[in-house]
Amino acid sequence: RDRKAEQFGLLSLVANNQQILLNGVAPLLVEPAPLLLPIVAGALDVGPPAFFLAAGGCAGLEALLLANNVELPFVGLSAGVTLGLLLVPLTVVFGGVGVALGNLKK
Repeated sequence: RDRKAEQFGLLSLVANNQQILLNGVAPLLVEPAPLLLPIVAGALDVGPPAFFLAAGGCAGLEALLLANNVELPFVGLSAGVTLGLLLVPLTVVFGGVGVALGNLKK
């Protein structure tokens, strides 16, 4: 697949336009912050069960994607593997935060 990407010059295009791509992606990471802060504050009010629920949701979604062999449209890659690069670490982080909050209350 990377042969086709190089055939069309996509890799060199991305390499030559890294700063433009970063400037385009950075606002996508900063703009949702006002929406996420109340959710995080609510989860902290609830305590560890909220983070265990989030960890379970991430793990369940990953298992669902893998069990059903879901593929990403237009790319043909396995959605379970590709999104697993995000969902598995999120599961660990949410579970770790839940354990840490549980230990703080003792």
